Amino acid sequence: MSDNTAIALKSKPTSSAGDLVVIPAPEVEAALAAILDSKLFAKAQRMSGLLRFLVGKLLTGAIRDINEYTIGIEVFDRDASTFTPSEDPIVRVQVGRLRDRLKEYYAAGGCNAEIRFDIPIGTHVPTVRRVPQITLDRPRHNVLALRPIQCITAASESSYFSQGLNEELVHQLFQTLGEQLTSPVPLPYDGVNDADARKLARGHGASHMLEGSVRVEGALIRASLRLVDLHEGQITWAGQFDRHFFCAIALQEELAITVCDALKPYF
Repeated sequence: MSDNTAIALKSKPTSSAGDLVVIPAPEVEAALAAILDSKLFAKAQRMSGLLRFLVGKLLTGAIRDINEYTIGIEVFDRDASTFTPSEDPIVRVQVGRLRDRLKEYYAAGGCNAEIRFDIPIGTHVPTVRRVPQITLDRPRHNVLALRPIQCITAASESSYFSQGLNEELVHQLFQTLGEQLTSPVPLPYDGVNDADARKLARGHGASHMLEGSVRVEGALIRASLRLVDLHEGQITWAGQFDRHFFCAIALQEELAITVCDALKPYF
């Protein structure tokens, strides 16, 4: 790969919509090498080969080659004349396992990685994002309150999805933060402005509050979330997560886990 190659992508997290972050290829390759050298991947040859293939195609711009047929032949040595992805699910199975392995890696030894790879549900194309390294000046005695995620799309499926995402966030945040997550506080949007909601959260002993919205447009869904420091009265972190929309538990779980990973440096 050329040292002059770089990946340009939407910044996640980002402070303003449309910001672009350019990550030079050497940094992406160094992050990939760190993953492949880790205990979770060092002895998993097929898993490592799959990740190396996906990131390599992303770096060279060969996105069209990231499909089940090509992956099956080039990574898993399937016969080009007989391989049929609809009959042989090896690629879907292994990409799902890779997705889970990456989450495990970042939850453990790779939690401080500055550059992270993700494989969103519904696609085999990886995403690459730069995660700012957070240094807090005060002891980490932060407590998080979750304000129910607002659905701002009229379709009933969107409302059901946001309700399910709220439930999944409570579960995943509790698994991640334990006692640092307050009991769910009734902070509805109707009739409660931001200032009042944040005052209610402080009254429950919270130092931070997670709030945001979900909107659906055609086949796309965008979850926009922000972490508010209730003492400073300012946004500490914000992220936008775009996915292909389907009202499924797997998507709600994937989004909730991604958000939990982003919040770990603050708690």
